[in-house]
Amino acid sequence: MFDDSDVKIFDDKGKANENYDEIAAIHEMTKQRNNGNSERAKKLGYHLAEIFVDEANLLKELASEVGSLDYSDDIMYQIKVLIIFTAEYTVNHTFPSALLSNTAINAMHDTLKKKAAEFYDRLDDAAEYSFYYLAVRKGDNISKDIGNSFAMLCNHSDFSELGQNIFEVVQKEIQKIIDSFKFVI
Repeated sequence: MFDDSDVKIFDDKGKANENYDEIAAIHEMTKQRNNGNSERAKKLGYHLAEIFVDEANLLKELASEVGSLDYSDDIMYQIKVLIIFTAEYTVNHTFPSALLSNTAINAMHDTLKKKAAEFYDRLDDAAEYSFYYLAVRKGDNISKDIGNSFAMLCNHSDFSELGQNIFEVVQKEIQKIIDSFKFVI
């Protein structure tokens, strides 16, 4: 005999909720486009990428805040990865709209891909982000946990403070840049 106790019947409510989400997304896109935020987010992403591409100036500015950055190419690569991760983290935590943060981050990555292809290809294949995401998810002391992850990735246990300082300085600078774009809230 057929037991139908495990058969579930679905109605149109799930589909109606999906339609509502689509309508809400379209409304959000229209709102952000009309108030100029979508264009600002693109420009922000391009601007951040331009800062990252100008490596000499970027490192000079960063060194003035965290000290000398005279390290091997591998360590310098890790510093750049941390900087880009921090930019993404800050953008994601600043915008109330995932649409805007995705727009800015996509524009940043598109520009990096065009203007720093060799670095971007290496970044795109990197696993470093996973360690930083784990540090963020841990949530205890994000700056300290990011610093510990940075030290581990650099294979230098004494680099925790450097990683923490880079994260904090870059986060503050990215926030200032975001604020200068005058997004409509």
